[in-house]
Amino acid sequence: MATQNEASKRCVYLILISILLLLVFPSGCTGNNAPTAEIVILHTNDTHGRVIGNDWDIIGIDRIAAIRQNTPNALLVDAGDAFHGLPAATLGKGADIAALMTAAGYDAMVVGNHEFNYGWERLAKLRGIAGFSLLASNVTKDGSPFLDDTVILEVSGVKIGLFGITTEATAAGSVMPEYVKGLDFADPVTTAREKTENLKKQGVHVIIALCHLGDEPYSGTVSTNIAHEVPDIDVIIDGHSHSELLKGHMENGVLIAQTGQYGNNLGKVTVSLEKGKIIAKSAVLISFAEAQETAPDETVALKMAEIEAGYETLLGETVGESKAEMSSEEAPGVRTQEMPLGSFVADAYREIADVDIAVTNGGGLRADITRGIITKRDVITILPFGNTLMVKTVTPAILREALENSVSGIVTDSEGNIDHEESTQGRFLQVSGFSFVYDPAASEGQRIVSITLDGGKQLSLDDTTTTLTLASNNYVMSGGGDYTMLGDLLILRELGAEDEALAEYIKNHSPIVIPTAGRINAVR
Repeated sequence: MATQNEASKRCVYLILISILLLLVFPSGCTGNNAPTAEIVILHTNDTHGRVIGNDWDIIGIDRIAAIRQNTPNALLVDAGDAFHGLPAATLGKGADIAALMTAAGYDAMVVGNHEFNYGWERLAKLRGIAGFSLLASNVTKDGSPFLDDTVILEVSGVKIGLFGITTEATAAGSVMPEYVKGLDFADPVTTAREKTENLKKQGVHVIIALCHLGDEPYSGTVSTNIAHEVPDIDVIIDGHSHSELLKGHMENGVLIAQTGQYGNNLGKVTVSLEKGKIIAKSAVLISFAEAQETAPDETVALKMAEIEAGYETLLGETVGESKAEMSSEEAPGVRTQEMPLGSFVADAYREIADVDIAVTNGGGLRADITRGIITKRDVITILPFGNTLMVKTVTPAILREALENSVSGIVTDSEGNIDHEESTQGRFLQVSGFSFVYDPAASEGQRIVSITLDGGKQLSLDDTTTTLTLASNNYVMSGGGDYTMLGDLLILRELGAEDEALAEYIKNHSPIVIPTAGRINAVR
């Protein structure tokens, strides 16, 4: 039987052991592998070089950095298409964006198809510039991972495993073939299953798939396919389709989150764990207006200013010369009738994309071409949106439907003349490779009279068999401006930025002259 003294010693020992256990296993944990915590994953996607906050509801990377710093237990990740787009991205071939994202505190990013627009060799160099993981788990070169395969991060005792899936459409034509030559793109579902199993074996508490897949079936494997086949993934942070999921989307128990595009929103996924198990997960979007409540990070803002100052020399470089002036006036102008500037840009699309026909929306043309020297700044001012050049296949019937949409906003006055001020719409198309005749007085949807290809072949308006390759910017091709008849079509190819195509065309044809007229004809 223990003596009173032995009992006292035992009591002291138990107290000491309890103190040691509290020091080793903090409150809320039963061991190092069983944390209780709430973590936050802040995320962006498809920013396309839009890092500077402005009145177009772009939050800005300096403000995103500040939000991350003010959010406890947070990670900041991106779902692709950040390194290519506006001049902030293209002038430095992605390096300046990588540097800004590093300064902003990004932890990981999956590369999107447009990350390959400078060629895979350049992307490999950007991996060395970025101070965060560039994930492309399903992309290999010579049998080895091309970039980073998986990464495990720890936040408040929570081990978070991440992998990245890039759309297989990248190799199937969404970028120029030479940009990905020598790379292999594995099946996204098979890769996701393999990486998830590997991360589970390493004892992570949360598995996050950074996917540049989207939710539109024409682009190949989509994020919901991954969720159906690999339910052990906890969260999919998605991109590519520019979808705005206000509160995320739950699919087969997997939370899918996507912000839309261009940094108009900042995604916020919250995951709650109790003793190492996820008990809740949710997604919301921090809007542009809500983000204004947080002051920008001064260090990141200063770095942005330094980078912008360095652009001055590049923007002043000569691209070519013009012998003519071409106006971007809206009405009468590029939004109501054929204009030399619109024809010129459409011609550039057609030649650079090497297609049968091309169109561009008048609303995308924002500055004149003046007589004399043309600089990179001039080109970017004409096409300021950082859109990419996209190629799809259309039939004459689909082309007719698109042209009907183009002229649907045209209205006439009491004398039958076009009222240009009332008719102005950004959807009005400028064209190349063909001409068409329309009747502005006819009923909407019944205005196109004829379509004739260059060379004189007239198309049958109801022809659903003949195919033509069509180039335009990704805004129009993705259904913007009510071009839904184009939005659902399979992407044949996707090239670089439209301003880069225009610059190349100007260089190839300098000094440039007024293009041929007679492409858009209204009858009375």
